Amino acid sequence: DVAVSEKLERLEARRFGKTKAPRKGLEETDTAPTSRHIPAAVRRAVHERDKGQCTYVDRLGRRCKARDRLEFHHHGQPFGLGGDHTPENVRLACRTHNALLAERDYGKKKMAR
Repeated sequence: DVAVSEKLERLEARRFGKTKAPRKGLEETDTAPTSRHIPAAVRRAVHERDKGQCTYVDRLGRRCKARDRLEFHHHGQPFGLGGDHTPENVRLACRTHNALLAERDYGKKKMAR
């Protein structure tokens, strides 16, 4: 039980850029869209801001309660259309809602490919 919990904590730390002594702060981080890699400082800031929960809100104003299978979604301007990696342009979404939002951004045809 302890080993599984420890492994999950390490995986979460890697995914969301959590560390006791970060190398760079958000202000020193390059957020230019040169690759798909989202810098650790941005991942930390987004995870903290979104409180580790999917940020999708349905048309009735209800926020998705998912806290697992979270992915980073470029919601202001999609990465494929030149969107950068600033915390303002990135948010957390569960896998289902990330796919839905990508379909909205790029279209069903492109996402089916």
